[in-house]
Amino acid sequence: MISRSRGGRPPRESGRHAIQRHNPVMPMQKKSPGGDWPLPAFYFSVEIDNSGDDQAFQEVAGIESRMETEAFTEGGNNSVYYLPTTVKQGPLMLRRGLSPADSPLVRWCKSCFEGQLNRPIVTKEVSVSLLDERGDPLRIWLFYNAYPISWKIDRFHAARNDVAIEEIVLCFSRSKRKQ
Repeated sequence: MISRSRGGRPPRESGRHAIQRHNPVMPMQKKSPGGDWPLPAFYFSVEIDNSGDDQAFQEVAGIESRMETEAFTEGGNNSVYYLPTTVKQGPLMLRRGLSPADSPLVRWCKSCFEGQLNRPIVTKEVSVSLLDERGDPLRIWLFYNAYPISWKIDRFHAARNDVAIEEIVLCFSRSKRKQ
């Protein structure tokens, strides 16, 4: 179908005023910092207190911030306003294959869960990095004063051929996106 110009005659097919026909294709996405495509979620690293040991995880979840609000109704007005009260985050969930009993992470969890609560809990700084194809960080999230609040082992099942998985849930005082 050829569109008509304002004068009522069909536009020219060649030269400066030629019709530009557009194919119905998806528009190109703007280039992201990691390349032409959205960042993949499968290449990441976790560091606990900047030590390089015992930090391979198959899943990380709970990187979130949400604002709590309080409803406020003004007199004589049928509208409700929502006022911000606080920002809540986390908790951070880490999943992986069952760790050796002598790993630093297992020792930290044991000290929190099997220790006496009359002693201070040891907190650590945790960082989660989303990596590019070279292993360089594209995004970094930092979690301060983190400590485990849950440590569980997934169920064992004789009829399945699964790897034993442990899940560690950490709470933290605050988080920050560094990059």
